[in-house]
Amino acid sequence: MIPGWMKQTEQYAPPKDGGAFALRTLRALGGILARLRVQRGRDGLKIPPVLKLLLLLAGIVTLSLARKPLLLLGIAALVLGWVCMLPPRTVLNVLRPALGAAILALALFLPAMLLRPAGAGNNLILVGKVFLSVTMVSLFNQRTQWNRITGALRTLRVPGVFVFLLDLTLKYIVLLGGLIVDLLTARSLRAVGRDRHKYRSVGGVMALTFLRASELSRETWEAMSCRGFTDDYKGL
Repeated sequence: MIPGWMKQTEQYAPPKDGGAFALRTLRALGGILARLRVQRGRDGLKIPPVLKLLLLLAGIVTLSLARKPLLLLGIAALVLGWVCMLPPRTVLNVLRPALGAAILALALFLPAMLLRPAGAGNNLILVGKVFLSVTMVSLFNQRTQWNRITGALRTLRVPGVFVFLLDLTLKYIVLLGGLIVDLLTARSLRAVGRDRHKYRSVGGVMALTFLRASELSRETWEAMSCRGFTDDYKGL
């Protein structure tokens, strides 16, 4: 005879947990790491990275000093015309940070616009300048690889230490971001039911990331000392 308790069907439905923070962080970090690792930046115009960097700096300076509406409209037409020639996914990646910066600038200028309606036009022009400036930077970022950017900086006689720090920072952002993604993935796979200590888990992830960053920093310093680093860095 089979006992009655063995004939009963056990169904376990774990309660929903509000761990959306960890999942959103995981997705955001995954998207950032994907953009850094893929190293896209193919430019159909075949413009040298140094020339693109100089054009970017000249465009931002000209936009900042421009006061005539006709000049601003001309710059906006050039920038937006370039954006229209990009693939749809690239257009979204270019306009998303630009719109976010414009909305933030509008929120900062909104009290001044309400208190002084006469100067609202100038404030809107500043918001437009912010939008165009961030759009130009996003275009340069999307159409130029990271190693070509640092190579262009080195060509422009930027000190090698600055280029070295930039390359090293980007490299360890990817490494530490990958560590955070792995830790959050492990936490999500092991979390069954309601986790009453999810903030403690996030704190543990931050602590492990800090310890790993300290370890990587020490190893990098030891490697530089063993190889006799002389501040001469040509870039990747």
